[in-house]
Amino acid sequence: MSAAPTINVSAIEKELTSLWKQASEDETGGVVRASILNLIVFVPDPAEASAVDDIVIDVTASHPCRVLALVADRAAQESKRAAGVTSRCTLPTPTSKQVCCEQVTITASADHLDEAPSAIVPLLISDLPVYLWWRAEPKAEDKELYGWLADIADRVVIDSAMFNDPEGDLAALAARLVSERHGPALSDINWARLTAWRALIAGFYDVPEYRPLLKKIERVQIEYAPPASDSAAISTRALLLGGWIASRLGWQLNPAAAAREDGVARFEFNADGHAAQLEFRHTERSIEPGHLARVVINNAGDCEMACAFTVRRSADGTRIETGVTLDQEQRPRRVLSYEGLGEAALLARELEILGNDRVYEETVKAAGAMIQRP
Repeated sequence: MSAAPTINVSAIEKELTSLWKQASEDETGGVVRASILNLIVFVPDPAEASAVDDIVIDVTASHPCRVLALVADRAAQESKRAAGVTSRCTLPTPTSKQVCCEQVTITASADHLDEAPSAIVPLLISDLPVYLWWRAEPKAEDKELYGWLADIADRVVIDSAMFNDPEGDLAALAARLVSERHGPALSDINWARLTAWRALIAGFYDVPEYRPLLKKIERVQIEYAPPASDSAAISTRALLLGGWIASRLGWQLNPAAAAREDGVARFEFNADGHAAQLEFRHTERSIEPGHLARVVINNAGDCEMACAFTVRRSADGTRIETGVTLDQEQRPRRVLSYEGLGEAALLARELEILGNDRVYEETVKAAGAMIQRP
């Protein structure tokens, strides 16, 4: 078997220059070659490359960048390491030129993946931030490759909804955040999917009448559809929401009081001197695996006002309903239209942030503490 050809970085750069020269000659109005960042994308399977390309097209329209896509072809029968260059251009308008950016796609078989980072580094545009979009579930075989690419990046974007072991992978992520004091900032597309839920829950307590009840919460129940990868596990979306509530309220976990039974997991916390319970429960409704169905926040019965706050998603995912029951009286409900953003829109939002998201990091640590394994 002959050795696979080495990726020629100089040839790639020449091809990029030639590409833009030709584009400028073809367009009478001229072409602007633009980049505001570098985006490294890890694609775990060639079958997913086309879907990733479609997402990148949408993202680069609003965030011009140099895209460096690494496609892992572990099923290849022969050694492979090849590179291709393509352009991404927006349509010109009467008042603006056509703006173009570029994508370099490196495809490598399993025996050459460890060489990819050395080819990617010289292709990065200097003095621009580097983002790594790790579009894959965590696997032991990818650990070193992830480490090498993360070392190059200023920020890493993951999607915890892709975790094959939702609880184990999230606990491992929490442990890494606790132990590693340095490294790239971390983003999670799955965390971004919770923005509407977090905003609605926090919005309850913008009402002065309800604000004192924050310190008197007795029980939070989060209903969710079990993840497709492990029906016995708590979905990462539910864990992140629970971790967010516990970390924002400063609750202290009592590990000895944790209990599980079929479809229900309960965790107890010390909340300002009183016990508070966080309960995760399988929903009986038919919704997509891993998604949230309902959140109910109850106050202690001996409070001045017995109160329950509810956020509920419709079965078709197009609406969210919020409700408040105060002293057994149901207040007027609010029904809001809800449209979950697609992967491209969520990624584009993450590319607008460079520094650490401390709230997310504290959320992951709080979630990890609940499900940490010996």
